[in-house]
Amino acid sequence: MMVEGVKVRRACFIMGISRAEPYREPVPDRDGPLKEALQRVWRPNMGYRMAHALIQKEFELLNVKRTHRVWKELKLGRVKRYRKKRTGASVALKAVAPNQVWCVDFIHDACLNGTKLKILSVVDEFTRECLALEVATKLNAASVRRVLAPLILGRGAPAFVRSDNGSEFIARLLAVFLSGCGSGSHFIRPGSPWQNPFVESFHSTFRREHLDAHVFTNLADAQVKVAVWRRWYNEERPHSSLGYEPPALAARIGDSGRATPSLHPQSGVQPISSTTEVSS
Repeated sequence: MMVEGVKVRRACFIMGISRAEPYREPVPDRDGPLKEALQRVWRPNMGYRMAHALIQKEFELLNVKRTHRVWKELKLGRVKRYRKKRTGASVALKAVAPNQVWCVDFIHDACLNGTKLKILSVVDEFTRECLALEVATKLNAASVRRVLAPLILGRGAPAFVRSDNGSEFIARLLAVFLSGCGSGSHFIRPGSPWQNPFVESFHSTFRREHLDAHVFTNLADAQVKVAVWRRWYNEERPHSSLGYEPPALAARIGDSGRATPSLHPQSGVQPISSTTEVSS
């Protein structure tokens, strides 16, 4: 038998394959559906365990080792990042119950039409639930108060709102509002973002999985897409620090089955022990 002037035996020897290989029926790729699923959910700097948690419901039996093997075959690993070494004090007033500490901060982006976006995020430090994502072109202290007001009305006032020293957060307008609600402000030290780590971690996820993966045509388009992503993040996306459960489910479990400190009789917030060190 000849193949374009070269015998099959010679061609197989050159290619380094068995002489029976050309006559075998092609076998369907057993990992084909898994590869498609991994490529669909992959985002830059996503780990294989998070990808496994996102797709395991699509397969009847899926071992994490198999996911890791296919992950390596597709070369979907993380991009190496160099982290700045942390120095300074650890996190003060760490939350030990839901609705005790809220973390707030801003993140910036832009639309295709050149509109600059400023996004205010509010995260429950204990449950990792994103309570609000306000998208606008300009946000000030009054805007922060407007976003926090319905959250406090519906959930109760937190013991503290943790933030950096931005002008929007240190404004007297916001301080008076929080004090009137029975809450307070806790500011991290300047140049110490690791003292507000939970909102920084949330922003990293938000940037990686949504802002860098989508484009916004205008402000209205950004507001809709961010609202949809926030709902998906809270109700469906597995969170590694919560045992790969979504934050909303963890919040419900925490409210019903986890022992929490007694509430203050007047303000409805959970007091912090007097022995806890508060950095100025």
